[in-house]
Amino acid sequence: MMKRVLRNAFHFLVVCFFINIKLHFCEKIKLKTVDVNKESQYGVVKNKIEKFNHKKLVFITNIKNYEQAYNNFLNIFKPENDDINFIKKVVYVDDKNWNEQESDIYKEDKNSENNLSNDDTSNYKTSYKSLLNKLDYSLYDGLVIVLDILNDYFIQNVDINYIKSFIEKKKDIFLSLNTVIGKKAINFLRELNIQVYGNHSYVNDHFNNFLLKNKITNLEMDINNDKKAYTFYTNRLIKDSPIIKNEEINNILFKGTAHTILLENKYYLDILGCAKTCLLYDKGHNVLKKKKQGEELSLISSIQLENNSRLIFSSSSEIFSDIFFILNEQNKTFTKNLIMWNFKMSGIIRYNNFKIFHDKYYENNIDKLKETHTFFINDYFHMNIDFYELINNYWVPYKKNDIQFNLIKIDIIHRNFLDMYGCDDNPTYYKKFKLPNKHGIYKLQIYYLRKGYNILDLEYFIPVRTLLHYDKNKKVNFKNYPFYLYIYISLFCFFLFVLIMLFDNSEYEEITNDKKNN
Repeated sequence: MMKRVLRNAFHFLVVCFFINIKLHFCEKIKLKTVDVNKESQYGVVKNKIEKFNHKKLVFITNIKNYEQAYNNFLNIFKPENDDINFIKKVVYVDDKNWNEQESDIYKEDKNSENNLSNDDTSNYKTSYKSLLNKLDYSLYDGLVIVLDILNDYFIQNVDINYIKSFIEKKKDIFLSLNTVIGKKAINFLRELNIQVYGNHSYVNDHFNNFLLKNKITNLEMDINNDKKAYTFYTNRLIKDSPIIKNEEINNILFKGTAHTILLENKYYLDILGCAKTCLLYDKGHNVLKKKKQGEELSLISSIQLENNSRLIFSSSSEIFSDIFFILNEQNKTFTKNLIMWNFKMSGIIRYNNFKIFHDKYYENNIDKLKETHTFFINDYFHMNIDFYELINNYWVPYKKNDIQFNLIKIDIIHRNFLDMYGCDDNPTYYKKFKLPNKHGIYKLQIYYLRKGYNILDLEYFIPVRTLLHYDKNKKVNFKNYPFYLYIYISLFCFFLFVLIMLFDNSEYEEITNDKKNN
């Protein structure tokens, strides 16, 4: 019995290990060199990469009349000056019966081979799982899930593996909800490394909700008490990050619960938090004293794994509704920034034009550079690489002085910062340094992880050889000349001996003379 328990436990740990590796596997990119004479593109460059421009998204919700209540939110997925809508499919999960809806604002491209709007799903009964299986993750770039209540019924109809498949394939997810009910729903979020204070718990800040009352009075709006209750302003926004690009965003109107992220700090960011005066209440309006309070509470968070899959989680769907956009215009601007970052239309860094140069006479001729595929110990080499940041659908030179590189054999043997040019239009970073005095295969690595940006893990392998006597254009040390002189003298003597043996007729003449004498 004990052996079986231990065996099952071992299998469970192995499965968990491989799942973690799969979800957190680093997206390594092997650098490829370009021609030395290829010039860098200076200044701003128009984005022509489609995956950073147009998206195909699936929208899942269980909110009734979502088109009316969240019209402005849904219109954010329609780019300005463009008739294309990012949301290609809508699945409405009804508590009573299933239904797939596609309204006028979600018209698919009729020329698409993956168009499901013509499926006659009304003639037979099916389940949401089979419907979502039709919406293959390979056909879409991400999910937008906006829920009122995450309960066991929703869990039964939306498989967690379907959502995780988007994460594993480097796709992106936007997830928001108002509350969580049931153990299955809590475990559902734990699978996504999220823990929510559910069961109708909520956050309130009595010191910051009087601003809302004054604003409602000034706007002369007729809002029911349910909307006004437990609604407050918070100004604890993430700073120094490409997620929030508009500096005028300083107060967000919020109503909902709080959550925590069950990951290492480097994998998530708290985008919106609570002030010190925030408290967490249960459904009986009692303060949850044993739970986190104040600035420890997270309201909106972002998760970015090693494979650069992004997930935005909000413990409130109300803040994206039209009524909240009217009460506070900053909510709408804030939401646009969130969606742009979430679906990789901002906060993206890419590299270009990786060059590596070798200079034989570095000390005397710094300007003489030439490309090489062979490196020797103690050689000097030059490295150039361009970095760009995606801003408003343009690639702009990325200018930061915190990009490091590592030279690795087994351990890191050299680490330093890349240098950059002072001109703002120049995207090139460079470095000149000396190779180690031991031969082997070295890995040049650039691992860049900064708040709000995609993770760059670039590598290039450098074979380093020792200096051999037959290598061309290599200067031989003076102390080694007697050895080479001995080799050449030996060769000369050998050839001389062979010639003597070939052309020496003395023995033949002796034999001939002996025959004559006889």
